Amino acid sequence: MEQTSAKREKRKSLLRIAIPIILSSCLQISYDITDMFWVGKLGSGEVAAVGTAGFYIKLGWSLISVITIGTMVSVSHSIGAEKKDRIRHFISCGIRSTFMLGIFYALFIFMLAEPLISLFNIERPEVNTMAQNYLRISSITVLIMFMNLLFTAIIDAHGKTQFSFRAVLYGNIVNIILDPLFIFYFGLGVEGAAWATALSQGCAMMYAIYLLRHRLELTLSIKAVPRKFLRKILGIGTAPAMQRILFSLIGIAIGRIVSIWGTDAIAAQKLGLQIESLSFLLMNGLMQATSILIGQYYGERNTDMIRKCYRTSIRLGYCISIPATFIFLAFPEILLSFFVKEAATIEIGSAYLRIVGFSQLFATLEILTAGAYTGQGLTKYPATVSIVFTTMRIPLALLLGKSMGMGIDGVWWSISLTSVIKGIVLYLLYRKREKEFKESNIQYSNI
Repeated sequence: MEQTSAKREKRKSLLRIAIPIILSSCLQISYDITDMFWVGKLGSGEVAAVGTAGFYIKLGWSLISVITIGTMVSVSHSIGAEKKDRIRHFISCGIRSTFMLGIFYALFIFMLAEPLISLFNIERPEVNTMAQNYLRISSITVLIMFMNLLFTAIIDAHGKTQFSFRAVLYGNIVNIILDPLFIFYFGLGVEGAAWATALSQGCAMMYAIYLLRHRLELTLSIKAVPRKFLRKILGIGTAPAMQRILFSLIGIAIGRIVSIWGTDAIAAQKLGLQIESLSFLLMNGLMQATSILIGQYYGERNTDMIRKCYRTSIRLGYCISIPATFIFLAFPEILLSFFVKEAATIEIGSAYLRIVGFSQLFATLEILTAGAYTGQGLTKYPATVSIVFTTMRIPLALLLGKSMGMGIDGVWWSISLTSVIKGIVLYLLYRKREKEFKESNIQYSNI
């Protein structure tokens, strides 16, 4: 009876943190879905333009994760170890680093918008122009977006994920209101979607600052701190950031391969990714909750709770991925027809969702096992597995799609098969190492 009660409490603890993160993840992806819903009414060319520029926005998310992940894990470790001075120093270091990186990346995509978009070899000049304009306007949002991601990570590290959910919710409401106004009422088209996102992100940031200062009573400072704190953040965050950056770059390479089959294929991939992202962002929310709890248990040096938290996370993950698999296999046309009406785009996108649907269960293993590793600061293991097998997508896509004559479906299979391999390999590695995660081996850093 006591064992059953203990399991129930572990599930409650995980869900208490995970549910607001999952809801925040749903709202975060709804920024893009809202844009796609309204932009899709303009046509596939506009969808392709936003999707192409969006690759560089996602690349920015990957870049800033070196700071956000490192800060979140370091703060959660410090909370578990009850080291308040470290919490303050890690937060200051995170804010200072995020500000500098945000300025740099904003200037980068603004000044190089034309050559960056030209990498995709889009045939229609008007689509190129729309993508460049969207990317330049989005550069204004970059610093705000980076700060939002950092502030959310700090709030989540304290286990107060309901606060970060509120910030994302308010920003999302503003975006839902402004999108149709800017796109249609003011006649700004694709550029209107970018401006709506910029203003909504600004509203979310202001509310996040309020929560940090007045609800969590944290001091937000950009004062310099000893370099050892930056080294700790970078030591934890660099590996997963490199993984995400590479994933984004490979996504750009795959996008260029997809462009061989035309604008309809580009639009289909973008819409398919957005729909698939609903499942992955739910899973990433659960992964982040796993990282936070395991990070705090790691600070406490409680290896038994680390093991139990991981197993509970996997079981909850399957509650998400099993329904997602069924929906992707059974109803892809219905999902896609909600966004576009072009028959060719729906046909190509349906094939994408059915093929990647087979990999959802294995993606669950990869994502949640990576969360367990990250919570313990062991980020190099999931990053290495992901980098090796995600890189394989490029030659595999060319082999299956071009050399073996499978067409665009061959590209989709390269994505699905590598996801299956990553999930299996990372899970087996974690189970092999799990016996080494004993209390005697946990040595918390002196910083």
